[in-house]
Amino acid sequence: MDSGDQADQAWLLGIQRKLYQWSSTNPDDTYGDLWNWIIDRRNLRIAWQRIARNKGSRTAGVDGMTVASIRATMGEEAFIEHLRDDLRNGRYQPSPSRRKLIPKPGKPGKFRPLGIPTVRDRVVQGAVKNLLEPIFEANFWHISYGFRPGRGCHGALEHIRMSMRPRAKAEDGRRQRTPYTWIIEGDIKGCFDNIDHHKLMQRVRARIGDIKVTRLLGQFLKAGVLAEGIVLPTAYGTPQGGVISPLLANIALGVIEERYERWTHHRQKIRAHRSCDPVTAAMQARMTDRKAGRPVFFPIRYADDFIVLVAGTREQAEHEKAALAGYLLETMGLELSIEKTRVSDPTEGFDFLGHRVRYKWHPRFGYMPRIEIPTEKRADIRYKVKQLTLRSTVGWSLTHLLQKLNPILRGWGNYFRFCTGASDLFANIDHYVGDRIWRWLMKKHQSLSRKKTIIRRLPSRLRPTRRVWRKGRTEQFLLSSLTVQRFRRGWMHAPAYALVPGKPDA
Repeated sequence: MDSGDQADQAWLLGIQRKLYQWSSTNPDDTYGDLWNWIIDRRNLRIAWQRIARNKGSRTAGVDGMTVASIRATMGEEAFIEHLRDDLRNGRYQPSPSRRKLIPKPGKPGKFRPLGIPTVRDRVVQGAVKNLLEPIFEANFWHISYGFRPGRGCHGALEHIRMSMRPRAKAEDGRRQRTPYTWIIEGDIKGCFDNIDHHKLMQRVRARIGDIKVTRLLGQFLKAGVLAEGIVLPTAYGTPQGGVISPLLANIALGVIEERYERWTHHRQKIRAHRSCDPVTAAMQARMTDRKAGRPVFFPIRYADDFIVLVAGTREQAEHEKAALAGYLLETMGLELSIEKTRVSDPTEGFDFLGHRVRYKWHPRFGYMPRIEIPTEKRADIRYKVKQLTLRSTVGWSLTHLLQKLNPILRGWGNYFRFCTGASDLFANIDHYVGDRIWRWLMKKHQSLSRKKTIIRRLPSRLRPTRRVWRKGRTEQFLLSSLTVQRFRRGWMHAPAYALVPGKPDA
């Protein structure tokens, strides 16, 4: 990064810190002077650089322009200056997004619509997001994990595990009572396609008072999509694929945790002498309600996937499920899927973000929450390996096969390496992969009489004590080489603009 880029980043970081601190101090006020910062050359340059570094820079919108073609025709500086001039003079109008249907994995015949904005629109959306994100991030609650800087799905899963962990011990020293007895598994029908624009913009205007910014956001929502040569209007929803869409979706879906404010982020000061923070106050409210025999509901959300931990009876959980469906329809125009939204027993387990979460009885400690790799996910990785080692692929070289297999194994392993019992499963899959490669080589070299001298494993270059399938510098990736451990929520880092200069974490 050259000195000019560093100066731009330092300028933007200073503005973001100012907005974050203001928003933290004034959670109920609106900020009314953002437009000049949004159209500043430094902000537009940073937005351009992030778009250019993204893999999506090679994908064109409805105008057919990519980052490479813009650089080749008019150049970066001229593009940014022309875009800024259009924004200043009110000539800028968002273009429709190009619709592309992405097949849903494991669901043949079903597709997820993806809206691809033009590079020009992506840059403007990135510039707007740079200034809006600190304002809303300061007020997003700790139980929301999706599409937020420094947070991810593993943090959400660990939060669930920690919340489900029993504290009280019985006379025999084992934890026989669980803090939550039922789970509401939330599933919203076409969440990103059905968010009510008017209700979403009401939530945005509650924090953003700059009319030019809110008008621009409204134009992005109403820009439409181009499908099969026809421009279709977008009366509802936020287009998946837009730079600013995840932030807008989080703003809209914040109504879920706000419904359970008392048990998650207790802001209302009931007692005048209370001086604790909202999270601690919510924890005390949960303890008080449990002792009084009242139901407790504690949600954890990752984008549009969420669960609600319920301390109460099944009837109370079913009643809350129905009440939540009506609440979402009223506040955001969203509809819960009756078939997929269900009340589950945590001792039997439930699925969340591709993992299996359940209570398991331990003979020494009692009930313990576990995060496990679902059976279907193990079958999926075996199926993918088998498809790459069929007879139809024997024309490949061993190097090419390993280059196809290794990214799949590495990505799958890194996603599930925080699960209980992952070490044994990784070893089993390593054995399966090695056996499939051996069978593939036997098919490939059928005409050779001395197969043992050719088809043999070699010592790993990374772990010499292990023998793997290797060709030159390319070798089989071993899942068992990954460190299997429990995810620590302390690994999640707050964004730079949330850190106060001079503090140890800054």
